[in-house]
Amino acid sequence: MGLKDSWVSVKENMLFLSKEQVLNLFTKFEIIDFQETEKDGKTGLGKIKHWHIFDIIAKKK
Repeated sequence: MGLKDSWVSVKENMLFLSKEQVLNLFTKFEIIDFQETEKDGKTGLGKIKHWHIFDIIAKKK
């Protein structure tokens, strides 16, 4: 999840990364699709939160 996610200040056991940090994880990959999404929505428990997520499709070089 990204740094703008609403859980960043309350979930200390989760990892939150910047876009640059996420891209650095894929230096040995060809990125086929990269999408960054920010939106308000529900959790699995039905609570509202701000989501900041990255969806990546990549192929090893």
